[in-house]
Amino acid sequence: MACGGEDPDPTPGISAEPLLPWKVGNTWTYKVTDNGVVSTKVTTVGELEPVGIGPNKDVLAHHVVTTKSDGLDKTESWQAVEGDRVVRYRETSFSAKTGQPTLDEVWSPNKLRVDSSAERTTVGATWQEQYEETKIPAGAAAMTETVVDTWFVDKLEDVTVPGVGTKTAVVLRKVSRTGNVKRYWFVPGVGKVREEGGQLEELVEFTVQ
Repeated sequence: MACGGEDPDPTPGISAEPLLPWKVGNTWTYKVTDNGVVSTKVTTVGELEPVGIGPNKDVLAHHVVTTKSDGLDKTESWQAVEGDRVVRYRETSFSAKTGQPTLDEVWSPNKLRVDSSAERTTVGATWQEQYEETKIPAGAAAMTETVVDTWFVDKLEDVTVPGVGTKTAVVLRKVSRTGNVKRYWFVPGVGKVREEGGQLEELVEFTVQ
């Protein structure tokens, strides 16, 4: 219970640190299981640079590189911190066979990665995110649609963080307008430790500042 005059903690047991620590050089390595096939992916936060294309082309964002086991299958994205939020402005996908870009995606105003605010880490919270998504396949015409994602804070859950031990994660669920569901486990000061939906991602090591 809070002492006289103090507000109760909206998320007891959860640190005030951000759900996704965002500094140049931070890296997360995941074991990825997709239809029984296991691989590794590494995500690294790079330097600030202009997004380059789309409605946010002049905005400065961190150049984030995610590589799979062979190094050719990768994505590059441009993400930034906006208040309590980490958001995406652009993402480029590359062919696992040729290493050449196959698809660019841009979002207006942005696409939410995670929101660390108190009201959106409280169990039971729900909200909607609406944005314009433009997909630009290599050699083909751009396609734009309005996307609506509904987010839920499902629960707090103790998880094992590699090299750290037991920590409390905020479990988030994102449901698209078409019914696609993804679940994320975020530990404050660590980042995403697990993702379910389409494929399973499990954190195996990380370096954050």
